[in-house]
Amino acid sequence: MDRHCLFFCLLGLSLPASSMDLKQAWDLLQYQGPVYRAAVHEKDAGEENRAIGKAGLLPQINATAYDNKVNGTQRQNGIDNDLDYNSKGANVRLRQPLFNKQKMAEYRQGQQRADYSVAVFDAKSQDAAVRLAESYFDVLLASETIVLAKAKLSSFDEQLASANRRMQLGAGTITDIDESVARRDLAEAELIEAQDNLVNARRKFEEYIGESPESLTTLRPSFDTPPLLPSELQDWLAKAQADSPLIHARRYSHDLAEEEVKRAKAGHWPTLDFVAGYTAGTSQSISELNQRNRYGSIGLEVNFPLFNGGGTSALARQASANSDKAQDELDATRLEVISGTTREYRGVQSGAKRIHALEKAVESNERSLASARKGFKEGGTSTNSDVLNAEELLFVARHDLFEAKLRYLMSHLRLVSSVGSLGDDDIDRINDYLGPELLVTN
Repeated sequence: MDRHCLFFCLLGLSLPASSMDLKQAWDLLQYQGPVYRAAVHEKDAGEENRAIGKAGLLPQINATAYDNKVNGTQRQNGIDNDLDYNSKGANVRLRQPLFNKQKMAEYRQGQQRADYSVAVFDAKSQDAAVRLAESYFDVLLASETIVLAKAKLSSFDEQLASANRRMQLGAGTITDIDESVARRDLAEAELIEAQDNLVNARRKFEEYIGESPESLTTLRPSFDTPPLLPSELQDWLAKAQADSPLIHARRYSHDLAEEEVKRAKAGHWPTLDFVAGYTAGTSQSISELNQRNRYGSIGLEVNFPLFNGGGTSALARQASANSDKAQDELDATRLEVISGTTREYRGVQSGAKRIHALEKAVESNERSLASARKGFKEGGTSTNSDVLNAEELLFVARHDLFEAKLRYLMSHLRLVSSVGSLGDDDIDRINDYLGPELLVTN
């Protein structure tokens, strides 16, 4: 909890006394969510490939030192001589590549790997925002289902009481009572199931943000469905193909595979290095005592690869096949992004229409229930089954309306994510649909 307090203090925010909204959940996810933090570390590790790739073009300096005890026998001119002396020294060697096509390819691959890791993080970051909202909304839907289930159970209890009163007055039947009991028992079972769903939804949400909030803000009564900007599907598709982080990642992966082909073929090329070294040492022998060696060297070293058993050619063919595979994966990802963008665009458009239709359905079912209850009480025009069916239909309509609103918001988030533009402003826009009502989750 101290870590949580520090987080909100650093952001200049106050700790929510009783509720958490989507924006606060998103901030908390970025601060301590294990899935998100793992993606951050993965990106940091990937960006080090720039330095790793560049290192192969920079000077390589190695130093070695030795201190040996020599003890043995040397035969010279038929005479054995004992050897017992120390030999020690050190050398420093510098190697600077001047021409090495493999090192140049590895340098470019380092840049591509780093760019790939950034694109992957961008995709994972946006996916984390979408999954967080989905998990958040699952809690809201489960909680709203409990509220509606309790209301339906209460209505069925009232209808059962009314059927019992009518039975006592001689105007009802045992069938009405049995039917009311059956509907009430079923509603009670649905309430238990909804409570289990809430526990599971809360647990999944807690896994994302790393802690358990006391309560969440739910949807406001007013719900606007403004037109999309841009309004045309082709504009969204063009933006998706240009800015989708998934496509960017696959493109970098393809570029990396193509560079691997060049690196493999570079194994046939000679290399040229500048080499310099310095050696210092002391030793002794039969003829000389306490020898001291001090010398330096400088020059060029050329290496001509002649034959390595066909390994270089095999590596080149393998890299070429992987490059073709990367191209196919890029094409598949592009089609997948286009399909997903189209689906979510349609989801936003049809979602708005479905919300308006369900709002009318709720109103008409409320009127239908009121009429059925009035007809049942006054006798003759409505039966007990009519009232129970009307209550059931109203529950379904209210549940479907709430779910449709959440699906509309999710379609919007997935749409902007598919084109690579999901950011804090989109989270804020969705967050405006929440509150100030509190939805207790504990």
